[in-house]
Amino acid sequence: MHRFKPTWRALGGVALVFAFTLTAWGQNRGVISFPSQGKGAKHGLTMTMATDWVQNSGYRPIWVTVNTANGLPAKADRVLTLELSGSDQWYWRNRQAISAVVELPQGATSATTEIAVPGSALWYQLQVTTYEDGSELKELSTNDGGAMISDGQNDVSEAFPAILLIDADAPNRNQRTSWYNEQIKLILDKEGTSPIPDLRVLLNETGLSARGSINTLVGGGQSGLVVLNTLWSLGRIEILNPSEAPTQWLNLTAVDIVFVTLADLQGMRINQTPQFEALTQWVRSGGNLVVTELGVGAKSYAEDQAALAKLLGMPPTDRGDVWRDRIPYARRSGIEQLRTRGYYGNNYIESFVAEDGSFRTGYDPRGSVPIPDFKMRTWQFGLVVTAEGDPFPGDKRQWNDLLDRMGSDRWMWFQRYGLSQLRYNEHYWRFMIPGVGQAPVTSFQVLISLFVIIIGPVNYFLLRSAGRLNWIIVTVPAGAAIVTLTLIGFALFSDGFGVKLRTRGVTLLDQRSGEAVAWSRQAYYAGLAPSSGFTFPRDTAVLPINQTPEDRGQDQRLVLSDESQHFKRGYFRSRVTHQMLVVRPSKTELKLAITEKGETLEVENLLEVDVKEVVIGGKDPSKLFIASDLKAGEKRTLHPATPNDGAKLRNLLSEYDLELPIGFDQYAFNASRNRSNLYYYQQLPEDSIGVAHGASRLEREMNESVRSSFPNSPYTYEALVERSPLTPVGVTRFNSEKSVEVIRGNW
Repeated sequence: MHRFKPTWRALGGVALVFAFTLTAWGQNRGVISFPSQGKGAKHGLTMTMATDWVQNSGYRPIWVTVNTANGLPAKADRVLTLELSGSDQWYWRNRQAISAVVELPQGATSATTEIAVPGSALWYQLQVTTYEDGSELKELSTNDGGAMISDGQNDVSEAFPAILLIDADAPNRNQRTSWYNEQIKLILDKEGTSPIPDLRVLLNETGLSARGSINTLVGGGQSGLVVLNTLWSLGRIEILNPSEAPTQWLNLTAVDIVFVTLADLQGMRINQTPQFEALTQWVRSGGNLVVTELGVGAKSYAEDQAALAKLLGMPPTDRGDVWRDRIPYARRSGIEQLRTRGYYGNNYIESFVAEDGSFRTGYDPRGSVPIPDFKMRTWQFGLVVTAEGDPFPGDKRQWNDLLDRMGSDRWMWFQRYGLSQLRYNEHYWRFMIPGVGQAPVTSFQVLISLFVIIIGPVNYFLLRSAGRLNWIIVTVPAGAAIVTLTLIGFALFSDGFGVKLRTRGVTLLDQRSGEAVAWSRQAYYAGLAPSSGFTFPRDTAVLPINQTPEDRGQDQRLVLSDESQHFKRGYFRSRVTHQMLVVRPSKTELKLAITEKGETLEVENLLEVDVKEVVIGGKDPSKLFIASDLKAGEKRTLHPATPNDGAKLRNLLSEYDLELPIGFDQYAFNASRNRSNLYYYQQLPEDSIGVAHGASRLEREMNESVRSSFPNSPYTYEALVERSPLTPVGVTRFNSEKSVEVIRGNW
């Protein structure tokens, strides 16, 4: 960790900072307490909600602690139902009601529950309504409007990375005030050290200065500890002790990069197992983990890398996946581009940490610092980066170099997931269910032509021959009504009343460890939407892909339980295509049972799904084994094929390319869009970088199957299926339309 020796002049400045920040600490921002001051605990309970988190799209954790008001054990189970409703500072009408259960067991005096809440936007305030046995507990509710959980000044972006530092030296949330005071006293009394890394340069280089907030950190005499005191205003940084890290991987989906030392990670594996498992699931699902301080002890850098891989459960490097200097095909960071855009554009000020520990603007007169040896390696959808020694505080060149080598398509939230919850998702129209929602033009033309002929000359001559020509005033409107109802009914029945589903996904399956991660884009359409809405497993990230930001949070209700997320009301509307990105890590025994027997290969399909095409590589990746139409449970003996045979899988995939519906005019659509809220979108620093699903980890992995030779490393396979059994869907009954998924396995 970074150490500095403060001068007496610097210490005087620290004392001033100390005095100034005492008031800020007393505000307890991000923590909501019930009952409010001056009100009694009528029902014998008190409750606190910790809402501090990075402000970003994705899920966010809310820690709810329920206590007995008298401090005595509860005489019976107390089961509370909380309804949470968050809103941002722009779209007050966009509200999402979330229902979750919190329980205080009999005999306990306190219980804490971590709730993974999917945010429909960047939350600015939170409304809470608490029920017990169907009755509202008003003293445990926000009766006078919502409680502010963010200052809302420096949060609005899905491009600048949201950062989480996990450090065993960091205090728990409720001890930050006393801990900070103790550290300042130690520094004032003697030559002290900063217990946590100095993040100021990193924060400056990852965009916070462009939002104007870094100015609060500039000044002589401050130490890196000041970051801990300004978390509320910085917005996109969080510092946690490992014991307070999330225990559900969903709550990390809003984080772009996590920093942790190797020693702290080893400690988490032993002492905070749930937090460690949540962290590893998040990495495998697409997160970016930077592990620092390797090679600082008795072991070499390479030995610590091997120990880290074993600690995390990463596959051995002898299978072709090795530590690299940079990620292949990594997109350049674009940090410089972000700094010049948005409302706070061109506010960037290069800064550095001086020898006395103060944070100063301008160029460092000492020149650039040596760049640490960063190495990186993919792990399923995610990325693990190692740093030799302590990279903090670093300088501009170091952090920009690291971000470039990682690739912006990994650490920019909207690029990693290929969607935005703040801007238009223009790629929405490229993933429609074929045939649904389109007017049956030809059928309408035929029916209307028949109507004109029958109601006109045919009707006239029939009535005239019958001597009832005066009836024409009745037959014409009656015929028009019948034809109109026929056209409407035909349009309704042509789409049907059942649910139609289209999926496009990639499942990465490590058969040796049984670990799998499934990413899928899903589109749902129903002529008559089921009243039950969508239901997904509790450990599944469900990220809506709305055509426009105004589509989100309209009178929606989500019910959370230990087993599921029930998107109950307002999420599934009739005759509207609903799209979402679904991500789930899992443990599984599903596999292709593969055995090499001399020049042949025996394969048994234990994936519980029919395989359209599979390409398998063994010890020698130059030898390919290919099977078509491999049924679930079927066993075959395969002989080597030619490399050209692998083109069949690529050709099959090309039939499922993303494309606009027939007759859709993209230019006319762009011209007709509602631009009333475009002012706000243009204030985002990433407004010049379009939201493209092709940048997502899903499409990058899908494209890997298209452009690579098969297979690209030993003991791997790629199987093309209609839908992976590891991909969760939100309804139980559906008709699959133009669905395709790739299962890429290691055996």
